[in-house]
Amino acid sequence: MHLNAKAIELDFDEKTKKLYADRIEIPSSIRKLSDMKDVIFNQNFINNKNKDDGLYYMFRAAGQNKNDTIFEAHDMRYDVTVMMNYDLGGELNKTFGHYHPICKGDLAYPELYEVIFGEVIYIMQKRVENGGYDVKLVHAKAGDKVIMEPNYGHISINIGRELLVEANLVNSKFESDYKPMKEMRGGAVYLTDKKTVVLNQNYKNVSITHMEAPKVDFLDQNRSIYDEYVSHPEHFRFLNNPDFLLWKHDEWELSSQHF
Repeated sequence: MHLNAKAIELDFDEKTKKLYADRIEIPSSIRKLSDMKDVIFNQNFINNKNKDDGLYYMFRAAGQNKNDTIFEAHDMRYDVTVMMNYDLGGELNKTFGHYHPICKGDLAYPELYEVIFGEVIYIMQKRVENGGYDVKLVHAKAGDKVIMEPNYGHISINIGRELLVEANLVNSKFESDYKPMKEMRGGAVYLTDKKTVVLNQNYKNVSITHMEAPKVDFLDQNRSIYDEYVSHPEHFRFLNNPDFLLWKHDEWELSSQHF
């Protein structure tokens, strides 16, 4: 499968599950079904026959070898995740889910995603003052760019009939926190194979908003995030400065501090 990221040529071998950037193989980390036992809806689904099934493959710092100085100068990392179309015992295939640490003031690091191939729903969730949770279910398809907001934990769910391939740009220095998702047995909601939302009973007072991927006004919609980052790394300062982000009129803008 050829995946055009413009500034680099990405190719994924569906048989071997290997990703190549400009013909160079990128090392991968595999999330197996057994690794997901604490966060899936149907924990009884896992058995000795399927426990080693690969659910998704994570390729860190993909294609950075020829532009490593540009990424390192701003502590940035470009990753690619390839997720199988897999039935989790009645639930759609998903990532484990995680939160980011605080970056500045009371704001956590944001992250920028881009859908390269397939269709996804992102669960974004944040605990609010009353002890409840604000949950956003964001639908995105190939070409869409989605910002994971500061302080929101997030999960990717493959809702398509084929592979889901997504890329992300994120600060390279912090470690994501998977513990809250594990303790709560996953995100605030589960999505079944019929795309039905099932509430996770470990969460209380959940408010859910369904939405299409909001426009990221300050990014070129015709360029990949890799291509634009290499050309204009200054456009991505918000990833290390979450207070630069502004939400206005159903789209993302940048504050005057950014410029």
